Amino acid sequence: MPRALIVTDLEGVHGADSVEALIGGTTAWSEARLRATHEVNLVIAGLSRQGFTEFVVSDSHRNGTDEPNLVLDALDPRARHDLRDDAFAAGLFWKTDAVAALGMHAGGGVPGYVSHALDVTLAWELEGRFLSETDFLLDLCAQASVPFLFVSGDDALVRSLPPGTQALTTKTVRSSTQARSLPLEAVDQALVELSLLAPRPATALPPGPLRLHVKSSAFELIDVPYLTRESDFVVRVDGASPRERYANALVAIECASTATDTFLSLSPGEDGFVGEVERLLAAPWPSLADR
Repeated sequence: MPRALIVTDLEGVHGADSVEALIGGTTAWSEARLRATHEVNLVIAGLSRQGFTEFVVSDSHRNGTDEPNLVLDALDPRARHDLRDDAFAAGLFWKTDAVAALGMHAGGGVPGYVSHALDVTLAWELEGRFLSETDFLLDLCAQASVPFLFVSGDDALVRSLPPGTQALTTKTVRSSTQARSLPLEAVDQALVELSLLAPRPATALPPGPLRLHVKSSAFELIDVPYLTRESDFVVRVDGASPRERYANALVAIECASTATDTFLSLSPGEDGFVGEVERLLAAPWPSLADR
């Protein structure tokens, strides 16, 4: 029975055009998760027409709460919702025949709407190119020999993708904290059409070390051979394979998590929290100031 893995995020979902729509518990987030559920259902309907019968939906967005970013009662009953710390965990690729990604965004270092990768304060660089979460996903697909269907998201993401990646632009970037969604009917139609296309081989990233750019120097690395602090704001991450390099990147993220605390003193639901997140997103990466 052919199985599809559908990775979902929220920034690139149609209508989720403000920071408030990305934060759990807000009215805008409630509307965005309904829309995200609709997009997943559209894709499942299309993929089923080309023979897929099993669907795992990996919920990758971190909204500041423990609540899922999909309305599970409205989700296609053929889908199995998966919400875990690592939305790209190796086990999700096991017995998977193809992968799609919905609602994605550009990586940190790329001018875009809520641009970041794997954590809201981080930018990842490899051989001078800034990486999105979709780039990491493609790399892991390539290692696992799982073909890639398509990705949807904002125009900054789509421009940054490897050549040949099937993609849909759902919105245009207005600033680091705002976007403008394209006409709804056109996006829906394009999602259906994309879900009918055959998957293609995923594009692997080049081998070599990653460089992690952090917005604050207020963090400490653990003493492991695959992490090297090159400056106050840059960490080198090594790994012998795509999966190992990604796993080591997650360790670096855990170390750098305290850097976020320098920007955020409030919690979701508290007055002023959205403003704090907007200021965090607008803050530059000091290591990229001259680039």
